[in-house]
Amino acid sequence: MGDQRVTMLGSNFEPYTKNLNDARVVFGASVIAGDDNFQNIISNRLTFVDKSMLVKEFIESLDFVSLILRPRRFGKTTNLTMLNRFFKISYSQEENDISRKLFEKLKISAEKEIMQKHFAQYPVIHISLKDLNAGTWNEMIAKLRIHIAEIYGEHRYLINNLYPDEQTTYQQILKKTSDVSELEFALKTLSMYLRRYYEKQCIVLVDEYDSPMECAYNKGYYEVANDFFKGMFSSLLKSNSKNVAKAMLIGVLRIAKSGFLSGLNNIKVYPFHKESRFPRYVDKFGFTSDEVELLLSLCENWKISINNVQKWYDGYIAGGSIHLYNPWSIISLLQDGILTTYWTDTGSTQTLEKCLWKASFSFKESVEKLLKSESITNVKIQDDLQYSHLDENQDLAIWTLLYYAGYLTINSENHLFIPNDEIRLEWHRWVVNVPFFTKGVTIKSMLDCLLDGNLDSFKKEFEQAIVDTLSFYDVGGSHSKENAEYVYHAFCLGMFVNARDRGFTVLSNRESGCGRYDIAIFSESGGHRMAIIIEIKVVRNNKNLVDVAREGLNQIVEKQYRAGLHKDTKKLLEIGIAFEGKKTCVLGHLLHRTNEGTWNKDLISA
Repeated sequence: MGDQRVTMLGSNFEPYTKNLNDARVVFGASVIAGDDNFQNIISNRLTFVDKSMLVKEFIESLDFVSLILRPRRFGKTTNLTMLNRFFKISYSQEENDISRKLFEKLKISAEKEIMQKHFAQYPVIHISLKDLNAGTWNEMIAKLRIHIAEIYGEHRYLINNLYPDEQTTYQQILKKTSDVSELEFALKTLSMYLRRYYEKQCIVLVDEYDSPMECAYNKGYYEVANDFFKGMFSSLLKSNSKNVAKAMLIGVLRIAKSGFLSGLNNIKVYPFHKESRFPRYVDKFGFTSDEVELLLSLCENWKISINNVQKWYDGYIAGGSIHLYNPWSIISLLQDGILTTYWTDTGSTQTLEKCLWKASFSFKESVEKLLKSESITNVKIQDDLQYSHLDENQDLAIWTLLYYAGYLTINSENHLFIPNDEIRLEWHRWVVNVPFFTKGVTIKSMLDCLLDGNLDSFKKEFEQAIVDTLSFYDVGGSHSKENAEYVYHAFCLGMFVNARDRGFTVLSNRESGCGRYDIAIFSESGGHRMAIIIEIKVVRNNKNLVDVAREGLNQIVEKQYRAGLHKDTKKLLEIGIAFEGKKTCVLGHLLHRTNEGTWNKDLISA
């Protein structure tokens, strides 16, 4: 099913465009998540959401350095590779023609003056720092030497136009033998060489500018890394207007003032929540509602409503009013056809989880509001993030980190809230995984019991976790009837989804047998012989809690949910969980598959 959705049209298909208000989508032969290179997307005829008017906004801005902050997987790399391809001077007429063809179906191609004056008219320094992950500072410097050598290698034609001493320096960079001080000034030096050769100032594009600093913070060498990158960026972007025309830096966190960009006084920062009479870049990162509506025309026959897509992936707000979807999740949805978590599975939350362990009691109270779908009104996001504040246990720094990382958003009234269901599941996971919230009972411990088939221990730990954590959720108030079933399901899914880290597949609300199970945990190969099917019920009409749990367990059997299990599955846990307010009952049985293929019951937990 997944492959059928990925390749939707034949290899000879000619891409076409569709417009809706200001939105344009170029529909290609395939929809694929994972390729974030603009040239690859267009050349391979993949579906592309047209963000090319970013070029015009960048050109027309008066900023020398534009720093754009968005969560990961929000189209930042694709946009930067697009800018690189647009501005970069071609080495030949053939390459120029190829570059021009990349933009022929995009909106920027209709901007005749911009195309004439700016297309393929600049030397470009394009550097990505997102892969500079290293356990030590020496390892990071070694990786940076390799990376800058590759950038210098793209411009080998410069060597013959350099003075002898400059040629020596250039060769040292290429051979990866430069010392740290030479490396610190390597990009500024390259900008000078390019400006002299072309007699034009450079465009500088920096992807994931903040990635090295988060790694350095987590690995314990933040100060030395901060000093180095401060020198590197100051030399390139401060008092270097002779060689650089404009620069765009993109990343996740705002560390401009306290970090390595603190030496720059000519930088304009564009976070999500920045409001202006003349907004810039607000709809250029992330998908707008019109763009998603166009994309969903690809799956008109699917049983997925736009309202459910909104609940799962909408909710980010830019400029106070523009609603945005997470691009990675939408493309993954088009590829897989399942409403589930995509974005939260793509990145590390090491820094965030480390901070959550240190939060204050008032932070915990605010989390209670968030998980009851309320907003926080007494927190003001910092204009700048200082990693030292994280170590000093300052809640405001943690809220700031959560906001910039995409786990919260801000509305026009400056209230913080969780943007959508996908992100809410990650919050559920945090709440039951951090002893700060659960008094010591963690997901790891519960999963150990569950995946080992130890029903009695799982029952005890699960019920204790419910007592400890359901104070965070609105399951007993005036709106509990409407809200409780969703909250219980999201709570459990947020907990059990961690089985993916152990090689299991975790699915929710999928058809199997004669109905839809709530949660299933299993392996599609023979690598794991354990499978678990869970049915969640909410007590209504004064029924008995144990009877309702038994109804859930019986439903698994009666509707034959086990029918879809892999033939190599040898052990199966079927579990019915009933909730009533903050009380719960877990019933289940462990089964073994015989050599004849039938299931024999081993144990009943009550």
